[in-house]
Amino acid sequence: MNILTTILKFVAKNILIIFFSVIAIYRIATMTNSTDPEMIVFNIGQGDAILIQQDNFQILIDTGPDDSLIYELPKYMAERDRNIEVVVLTHPHDDHIQGIYSLLDYYRVSDIYFVSECFESKDFEYIKTHYGDILKPLASRTVIHYGGIEFEMIYPLNQVCHSNANDDSIVSKVTINSVTAMLMGDAEYEAERTLLSDDLLGRVDILKVGHHCSRTATSDMFLSVVSPALSICSCGEGNKFGHPHSETIEKFKTANVQYLITYQTGNIVFKFKKE
Repeated sequence: MNILTTILKFVAKNILIIFFSVIAIYRIATMTNSTDPEMIVFNIGQGDAILIQQDNFQILIDTGPDDSLIYELPKYMAERDRNIEVVVLTHPHDDHIQGIYSLLDYYRVSDIYFVSECFESKDFEYIKTHYGDILKPLASRTVIHYGGIEFEMIYPLNQVCHSNANDDSIVSKVTINSVTAMLMGDAEYEAERTLLSDDLLGRVDILKVGHHCSRTATSDMFLSVVSPALSICSCGEGNKFGHPHSETIEKFKTANVQYLITYQTGNIVFKFKKE
């Protein structure tokens, strides 16, 4: 009885300490638990941003046209995770790169991959000046592995500059468990022809379509080779370019390819059970 009384007195006296200790243990446990891999295609207006992550490891492809991404990332990343291991800037157009400034203000980034710019870009110049130590120019096929994620940058692998900067976009292939996705940036017909001629393409499950589902991307030959089950158009509602173009949507319908448009669906989340 005396022991029980002593215990109750101790608990009563230290109830707040015990309460907050339990909360802290719970938070640490939930932060460190292993999680299934996932891919999120963000609805951030007329632009691109895609997050691939497992546990506390992230790969971010593009950063959108403004600071919208900063308000979306905390919905999916652990509260205290302020590190992003890999950022890929597919090309220096505003709708893919302008979010980098606020991203670098709020998160620590380990590596930034980019292609040697073929035209002047104040954004790339700023990044090179202030973050040159973490910049990694893409010069060869680069593969990043983590858990169930295999992420490979497959194009462009030379210094040939195209007249259309969209065709210098980094194209990536990601395999998560047994599901494969192709992320096209703003790559258009010329880039697609190179990918086809270099035998870099094959069937994929998910296609993040090039250039916001513009009519200048996703040729019939390209679509027949990659033959996706699902295509995604990343674009803003009522955008001045008219994306997605009706010609591209008709191609999906003719090929019996399901498609999603970010301004209609909101953020598109794919979760993959660990094998």
